[in-house]
Amino acid sequence: MTKAGLLLLPAGFLLLTGVFYRSPTSLLLWSCSMKLETPKQAFATREAHEALLELKKLVDDAAKKTHEAELESFHAAINRTEDNRVRTTLQVVIERLKSADFEQRLFVAREKLEMAVSS
Repeated sequence: MTKAGLLLLPAGFLLLTGVFYRSPTSLLLWSCSMKLETPKQAFATREAHEALLELKKLVDDAAKKTHEAELESFHAAINRTEDNRVRTTLQVVIERLKSADFEQRLFVAREKLEMAVSS
């Protein structure tokens, strides 16, 4: 025991006023021994999440436009009017989901997820 009431314990712990604390040396050894794959997987998972968020933006936009078309179609049905805007809006949504941009974002999201799993 030292003057400050510290006692170095064999397992890399310190005893300070009756409470056990990890010593800085044992924390340093732990951080040095951490697997290098863990940060790679964390970054890969983050990239996958970001890719999915980009894909989600497109899907959310398509869902919003489809919902707007749904409301317009009910309005037209109640008023017994014909509204070509509904059909046009739905065609735009279909074209967007068939677009190369959508396919690319879907492909990137899949690739990033597969990379995260294999890290």
